[in-house]
Amino acid sequence: MKQSENDIKWIFGERGPARLLDKRRRMDASTYHNQVTMPQIRIGFIGLSTTGWAAIALFPSLQVPSVRSSYVIVALCTSSAASASIAAEHYGRQTGSPIKAYYGDDGVSQLVRDPEVDLVVVSIKAPEHKDPVLAAIEAGKDVFVEWPAGSSLEETTEFQRQAKAKGVKVMVGLQGRHSAASNAVKDVIASGRLGKVLSSTMVGFMSRESLYWGPTVNERREYIHHLRSGVSFAEIILGHQLDTFTHILGDFASVSATAATMYPIATIVDSKSTPLPTIHATSPDHVALSGILVSGALVSINYRAGYRTTPGRRRFLWEIDCENGSIRVEPAAETDNLMHIHNMAVYVCGEKIELGGTGLLAHLAATWLEYANEKHTQAVGKYATIEDAVKNRRLLEVIKHSARDGKTVHL
Repeated sequence: MKQSENDIKWIFGERGPARLLDKRRRMDASTYHNQVTMPQIRIGFIGLSTTGWAAIALFPSLQVPSVRSSYVIVALCTSSAASASIAAEHYGRQTGSPIKAYYGDDGVSQLVRDPEVDLVVVSIKAPEHKDPVLAAIEAGKDVFVEWPAGSSLEETTEFQRQAKAKGVKVMVGLQGRHSAASNAVKDVIASGRLGKVLSSTMVGFMSRESLYWGPTVNERREYIHHLRSGVSFAEIILGHQLDTFTHILGDFASVSATAATMYPIATIVDSKSTPLPTIHATSPDHVALSGILVSGALVSINYRAGYRTTPGRRRFLWEIDCENGSIRVEPAAETDNLMHIHNMAVYVCGEKIELGGTGLLAHLAATWLEYANEKHTQAVGKYATIEDAVKNRRLLEVIKHSARDGKTVHL
């Protein structure tokens, strides 16, 4: 049943959800104003070439107007001298400042010890995270590393332990908690107007056309199917959603999980979709779990991979039921399916909250702004830390063990 205007005012207050968003905009504006007069944070980038995730996501997010005044890229390191030189020239032209070009293993060591580098950003394949992250920590540098922050719980825990010993910060690329949808849902729940959260259900899938998991895999992504690659379907896709889920609703008290591999054999295809040899999948492509949160709420999550994108097939849905109403999060566009990347629409008691378009760059920009504000004001930055990554990894291990043993695990 559609809520009346008075009901909506009761849930949100006289100005509705716009009041919450206006508050966030004022805070962002204040933060930016304070930062523009501060020294720029100097970044050394490991893995910034002219293609790949760092090129299409991390670098552009650092060029967002509210972020750009607080950061400058002073060095980068890639695998070869040629690619490093090309990348340094390419990004130097875009930023208007010179960038040092390092390359190879020696280049990583030189970059992390460079006295002009304040923050080391590591954006390479997860199996290769360990050495550069630990080298940067040993050099006393703060680090940004992409989720999953290493190829295993053991590596992530080692990053946490070494960072604590050296007194440095480690940010992790779990940007879903910074999306406009996440902020809106968290604010509505925190307001208390809907009462206690009683239950929640999240479902989603990665399409077959993405060529990551399922019956066909792009040749550039074959490595994700190797044992202990650190980027299995559960670790990457479910891991990102779990961080957002628990950031908003709180931690699990118990978990019961089931996993299945619907596509045990995958055909490798090249950039022209020409079939190559097949590989055996080493991890599940379907994971379902249910549990009780510390708050007492009953929750369930179901994530799948390899489905064709067909009309009417729901790519993502998150419902939260509270004592006095409900919240629904769904894609803002038909092709969207991941909260940490795409815009999502939020409905409270059936009424849509106007969030405006944000998307991946805005989610990442919020991380950079939080870190810069912390460095300039000594306030605690509200970004995902290595401690958050360890907690998320431990939850994934619990889910894996529960699915393997067929037992409920109490945390």
